[in-house]
Amino acid sequence: MRIVVIGGVAGGATAVARLRRLNEKAEIILIERGSYVSFANCGLPYYVGGTIARREALFVSSKEDIEAKYDIDIRLDQEVTKIDPKQKELKINRLEDNSEYTLTYDK
Repeated sequence: MRIVVIGGVAGGATAVARLRRLNEKAEIILIERGSYVSFANCGLPYYVGGTIARREALFVSSKEDIEAKYDIDIRLDQEVTKIDPKQKELKINRLEDNSEYTLTYDK
């Protein structure tokens, strides 16, 4: 079973962790438009205001940490441009080279 989660940050990272606990055998893929999979976006005002000096302090977990811990495939800098629920297909744009590919899913 292939499960695709669209969007990382706190919600997506929490979702893939829970999905892995519910199904140890599923192929789980997380698609994130940005360059970071998990950061404390609630801390942004503190960074902008100078309370948090280093931007890196906002990063909760790295792509590699989450992939290893939960055995998932994380695809950064990629944007889902179309969802076809009948065919269970996603059109995905790789932002680095503007190429597009299709990904099928079960859930």
